[in-house]
Amino acid sequence: MKFEVRPPLPAEARAWEQLRITSWREAYAGDFTPEVFKAQESQLEARAEGFAQWLESTAGTGEDVQPQLGQRRRALVAVRSAETVAAPQTSPAGLGGLLGLAFATRIPYEVQKLEMLYLHPQAFGTGIAHALLSRVLDPGPAELEVLTTNARAIRFYEKEGFVQVRTDRFAGRKTYIMARP
Repeated sequence: MKFEVRPPLPAEARAWEQLRITSWREAYAGDFTPEVFKAQESQLEARAEGFAQWLESTAGTGEDVQPQLGQRRRALVAVRSAETVAAPQTSPAGLGGLLGLAFATRIPYEVQKLEMLYLHPQAFGTGIAHALLSRVLDPGPAELEVLTTNARAIRFYEKEGFVQVRTDRFAGRKTYIMARP
């Protein structure tokens, strides 16, 4: 599968949110009730609008620094290469060619944090997650949080050099905090 990694466009904000929800449904179908997914879907338009506004403020870079916090934020997407977008049978419905997304933050003098890394199920095992991770995070220490039930993600992160350092909770579910030295 041919793809490219780049900053998301404001026009892709809705597809970003739809991909996030699609990925959540795939990864956590047994962990959350249908009501949780419906609640996410009910917020889709508002979240997409806010994300589009943020993307517009980054002047096409998908990255900014919040001066009051000194926090850097970076967003990236993986999209089908131009030569494969034309094939409708290969594009996930409603996602405009988006195959994956990643979002990371960093506050100066602290460890950077992977906030989101989601793939369309068609993109599992294609190298897209590695490409996104290696570009959204700078080299060096990083951390992330993943539900303990997401075995596929945990295996991937371990392969990428992350180790489980402690447990926590998210939405009433047990999570691992994983770190990369």
